[in-house]
Amino acid sequence: MLAVHFDKPGGPENLYLKEVAKPSPAEGEVLLKVAASALNRADLLQRQGQYAPPTGASSILGLEASGHIAELGPACQGHWKIGDPAMVLLPGGGQAQYVTAPEEFLMPIPAGLTLSQAAAIPEAWLTAFQLLHLVGNVQAGETVLIHAGSSGVGTAAIQLARMAGAIPLVTAGSRHKLQMAEKLGAAAGFNYKEEDFSEATLKFTKVQAKAGGGFHRTNPTPLLYGESPTPTARVGQSLPRDCNPRGPC
Repeated sequence: MLAVHFDKPGGPENLYLKEVAKPSPAEGEVLLKVAASALNRADLLQRQGQYAPPTGASSILGLEASGHIAELGPACQGHWKIGDPAMVLLPGGGQAQYVTAPEEFLMPIPAGLTLSQAAAIPEAWLTAFQLLHLVGNVQAGETVLIHAGSSGVGTAAIQLARMAGAIPLVTAGSRHKLQMAEKLGAAAGFNYKEEDFSEATLKFTKVQAKAGGGFHRTNPTPLLYGESPTPTARVGQSLPRDCNPRGPC
């Protein structure tokens, strides 16, 4: 099979396709014929020689993928059948034509998602979902501070916070990244290289509280650029610039 490979650490110019042995599923594993694989920070670090895969994991890049079940290993107990579409979380190996994984690492693809979209769900989006809902127990109307707002997990968390009815605030290291987060639905963003984000966050939440209607009464957009917030037009205007609270702006 073909897999993304590099012989020495460096930039993306070192990557190329290489013929490698096709893996065989061990006991309790499934062989997935890969349709798409997503790119994560760990892949970039591994390519640069700054990250080593876990012991026993494939050295091929790729921490998540989607595709179809090609083979079931011995003793598989789940409901998977050959030909089923699935997405999978991996310790490595996703950027290849085939990859093996324990059957419990596979997940059904939600209705309405393409294989390419599904490949980006297991790592960043499920991490963001876990932190917001299983760890943070986020509730509608709460304010959520998201660090690295333009990262994979950060961009997912912004949109998931909006879907939960919460108010996402972000930190990032440049104006461009803050603007990117704003487009996805961030209510405000703070450049941690230029200001104390903790003070800026407290200032934002105090302004919202004093407004009397919380987030619905104040336009926070200027805070993205270190300015003072301004009143919005009327009570009940849910989000700045007519954003949809059930999805990204």
